[in-house]
Amino acid sequence: MRRIGSTPAERGSVGANNCPDVLELDDGDFLVIGKLHLLTAPEAERMNELGASIGEGEALVLVPRDCLLAAAKQLAGEGVAGAG
Repeated sequence: MRRIGSTPAERGSVGANNCPDVLELDDGDFLVIGKLHLLTAPEAERMNELGASIGEGEALVLVPRDCLLAAAKQLAGEGVAGAG
């Protein structure tokens, strides 16, 4: 397992309850740490319009923009983002 992007502390997270993160497993899949997000009606409607849904056993997680951008920047530098 490895961290993708910067550490929570590097992004300004100082509390134990504010540590969003992106981790890559040895098999190449990703774990994302974020806040559980409860959909609002407008968000649910927009997701439906986009053809997105949350399946059984899945959860909606809110990941701060800076966390995801740091991960994407690292993956792009490795030539991984957009592959496939």
